[in-house]
Amino acid sequence: MHLKQSLIVLNSAFICALGLKASGPPVEYDYVIIGGGTAGLVVAARLSEDPDTTVAVIEAGMHHVNEPLVDTPGFYGRALGNPAFDWDFRSVPQAGLNNATVSQARGKMLGGSSGLNFMAWNRASAKEYDAWEQLGATGWNWESLLPYFKKSETVEPPPPQGIIPGAVELPESAFDAFHGRVGPIQPSYNDLYSNLTAPYVETIHNLGIPTNSDPYSGDATGVYNTEHSVDKVKDIGRRSYAANTYYNISAARPNLEVYMTTQATRIQFETSSGSRRPLRAQSVDVVAINTTGFTGTLSARKEVILSAGALQTPQLLELSGIGNKTMLQGLGIQPLIDLPGVGENLQDQPFIQLDFELTGDFWTYDELRNNQTFLLEQEEEYAINNTGVYAQLSAVRLFPPFTAMTPVDAVAKIREHALALAISAGISPLARAQYAIQIGWLSDHAVAHAEVIMYPGGGLVTAVPPAPNKTYITLSLGIMHPFARGTVHINSTDPLAPPVIDPRYISNSVDFLSMLEGVKFIQSLVASPPLADFVAGPHQPPANSSEGPGLIAFVRAFTGPFFHPAGTAPMVPRSLGGVVDPNSLKVYGTSNLRVVDASIVPLQVASHLQTAVYAIAERTSSEDQPMLDYAHH
Repeated sequence: MHLKQSLIVLNSAFICALGLKASGPPVEYDYVIIGGGTAGLVVAARLSEDPDTTVAVIEAGMHHVNEPLVDTPGFYGRALGNPAFDWDFRSVPQAGLNNATVSQARGKMLGGSSGLNFMAWNRASAKEYDAWEQLGATGWNWESLLPYFKKSETVEPPPPQGIIPGAVELPESAFDAFHGRVGPIQPSYNDLYSNLTAPYVETIHNLGIPTNSDPYSGDATGVYNTEHSVDKVKDIGRRSYAANTYYNISAARPNLEVYMTTQATRIQFETSSGSRRPLRAQSVDVVAINTTGFTGTLSARKEVILSAGALQTPQLLELSGIGNKTMLQGLGIQPLIDLPGVGENLQDQPFIQLDFELTGDFWTYDELRNNQTFLLEQEEEYAINNTGVYAQLSAVRLFPPFTAMTPVDAVAKIREHALALAISAGISPLARAQYAIQIGWLSDHAVAHAEVIMYPGGGLVTAVPPAPNKTYITLSLGIMHPFARGTVHINSTDPLAPPVIDPRYISNSVDFLSMLEGVKFIQSLVASPPLADFVAGPHQPPANSSEGPGLIAFVRAFTGPFFHPAGTAPMVPRSLGGVVDPNSLKVYGTSNLRVVDASIVPLQVASHLQTAVYAIAERTSSEDQPMLDYAHH
């Protein structure tokens, strides 16, 4: 990988100071990839395997090497809001959240959000990926994605101490059927578990929800031990993400160039006299973010690949004249392709946290707060060996189906609200098709409705700080298939202005009631034996806000984002509001502009999205994938 020489750095700094473009001919490559994040680095690594193919990657952030805020698993969340790592977007005021504006964190670094996320490495149920094909994403389903889930990873079975109550050790052949052994990402299972795990899992069993011994096999419901993208083999005890895997294996190739601290501002198209011919993307305008960046134009002999993520891919399409014609004209942008689906269909899962004070002798992460000696020991252990509590993450997760976590009367009520929403005025054709699938999932025992993350410790909910020398259990809840359909659009022609993001969290009665019932489910879980024997009482929300109007107010005040935005350039038919052709991932109306990131996902899944994004990128750039023709010409 060649970084631009000092002359270009100095030249770009001077030009950036003047606010002008670089003079002279544009730099030319076969492929120009916008976004050096999760998907972009996969595509870059695979394309550059051919030494005769030249590839450029445009990345606004920096490459963070040996950076604890990125590498250390136990430091997850500490980089949120830090402009060195996070775009730190904000939503517009959310009507469902008392008009609060909430964070829309996105990774601003080489590796993108794979370097900022909380490292959960899981999959949804097969039916959820099959739903993409039901919506018109021909060829995109569980069966077609499974080889690429596996291709992206190298993972070993859980250690004996990682087999949680109710799970069975899988034969190697059964494990290998659904898990990769030779991929770049190195996910792993924890080798440290709190003794709170056993009574917690037993309580879930008593509520009729079983342990799932392998949720990666196409049925992702139940309680289980989750992998995380934490390397326990090569780079022990560190986050395994796109930059220190896919980028590292390709960085030395002379045919790959990465432009860091450089932001794409517009995609330029060839002018054509024939209006019916597809537009051909010919170059990308870029601007230096600081003196190490590059300002100018990068030309693409073959293709431009847009991998800027679900919030910035639609932004760049609109800045380039692709989107809703009326909106673009209102901003003075000449519409090149009228695609009203650009920036619509935004789906992110609403998220909330509750914690409860514990009694009894349980190890929790509160020990780091309550015991200075233990804290120093663990800091030293991680510094020397990259082991200990800082090399671990909370791994016991529960993915219950709707009917397993919701009383019968509430099931009927929420289903009734969902049916009414599906036929209400102003619902897009795509949303109607999605709602039909989602309503079916409300009675499907093989599809999860929510995720509950058990964290043995307090302090995650900052509104009510944990008390000294107390121990806690925190239960975080996300509703997996929100009915809200948000938007992300530009409201300025300034390419450096943030997009206008409106996820519409719990803005409809289905999502709000689902969240409310989810909170009640958590309350019933901690009130059930044997866990109830070890819970002293609620901490957040406090006892006086744990039911009725107080609980409703809590949900409105404390619900926020899960940071899994998707769907803003969906790969469904154009007549349904699609933006990219699922057969090629080309933007409709173009011949060589493709989108490869979470924005193409037609419908949210009950999973953390990074595994799907890696699989999408691997499938798109695979030599043996005849459906997509741009790789390895």
